[in-house]
Amino acid sequence: NTTVQSEYYSINTENAAPTATITVDNTLLTTGGTSNVLIQFSEYVTGLTLADLTVANGTLSNLTNDEGVNWTATLTPDAGVDDHDNVITLDNTGVADTLGKAGVGTTTSNTYAVDNKGPTATISMADTSLTIGETSLVTITFSEGVTDFDASDLTVQNGTIGAVSTIDKGTTYTATFTPAMNVFDTENVITLNNAGVYDYYNNA
Repeated sequence: NTTVQSEYYSINTENAAPTATITVDNTLLTTGGTSNVLIQFSEYVTGLTLADLTVANGTLSNLTNDEGVNWTATLTPDAGVDDHDNVITLDNTGVADTLGKAGVGTTTSNTYAVDNKGPTATISMADTSLTIGETSLVTITFSEGVTDFDASDLTVQNGTIGAVSTIDKGTTYTATFTPAMNVFDTENVITLNNAGVYDYYNNA
């Protein structure tokens, strides 16, 4: 006995539209860093472009796919950003399965942090009008915790400043300012060399 087969035909009786998951491999992006991004669909899809993806504080490039199910791209963070709550959002309606069934809604990735912005600081003096025998507390407040900060990073006009100490693990520092003798000058400032301090991700 012999058998005869017809040509192949396709059946798609699923009700569900294609769905996706997005995984950002490197969840802490610092200066010079990038991350691989995997967009994995529940079935073969076509139509995905970078325009379907909204990226917080970064850009995607090099979009490629492995037989229409696993798609990859490279995430490059924007410069000068300190934001630890970012996601990539996919517009699912931009893709369709082999029979033209389009995706529905949106898909968001896992959260990733971008920190490639150096710390900023403010400097304040408790007493801004010093006379003979007086000193003043100086407070240096950074936008985030820093390392490698000491009194040598400060330039002081008409006076000296003592050793700095932190009161909250690296964000706020205090020191004592002592004015020079035999000086009358109403326009003095303390200047911080920002290049001498780094945040915990080595941004200066």
